[in-house]
Amino acid sequence: MAKKSLGVKINDQLHEINLGHVKVFLIESKNGLILVDTGLPNSEKKIIAYINSIGKSVSDIKYILLTHSHMDHFGSAYALQKMSNAHIGISEKGIPYVDGTKGLLMPVSNSKSFKNKFFVRLLPIMAKFMKPKYIKPDMKLKEGIFPKEMGINAKIIETPGHTKDSISIYLTDSKTAIVGDLLQGTDKRLETPPFFEDYISLINSINKIKELKPDLICVSHGKDHNVDDIFV
Repeated sequence: MAKKSLGVKINDQLHEINLGHVKVFLIESKNGLILVDTGLPNSEKKIIAYINSIGKSVSDIKYILLTHSHMDHFGSAYALQKMSNAHIGISEKGIPYVDGTKGLLMPVSNSKSFKNKFFVRLLPIMAKFMKPKYIKPDMKLKEGIFPKEMGINAKIIETPGHTKDSISIYLTDSKTAIVGDLLQGTDKRLETPPFFEDYISLINSINKIKELKPDLICVSHGKDHNVDDIFV
């Protein structure tokens, strides 16, 4: 049986790395690699394996950008930053949750599903066993165009709702939006996530992404879709 690939190249700029529970994204710029999210703790080996498979190395990671401060998005940032010496960016609102000032930010369950409610209750126990290492971001991500030194035409879009610190990344040239947990993908469509802090903010943020009219929306959980497949 053929070994299943860890990831796939979406377009000339973007790769998707599937870590099982969550996906992370790798952007190729003329100045190096930009990693969007890092998965749960101990995901760094899979991420590096994929990077090596495309002829790059961990030292090529110049920036690690976090869509928000949940553990399954920043869990391996410490290990990857230590190996690459990359800059780490997150919304200013998320810094206290990834540097240890406030402890871990846990998802708020608004789902009627017993499975989702059970998962939220299980998370604090999981965190004790996984023990994610806190990080010290040196970039505050806020609404606006990427700095020129990052080597790519892209924008940071503030998209709160899932968490107050959630951001999305819009790749201008390929018209691709990387939205973290703002949406989740099923086989047929994009839906609101089962966990969110503020529903009105979530819907406003989804509409903000729709206004960009991206050709592709990349989500951290589930299948990516085009903008016409949003169902909220």
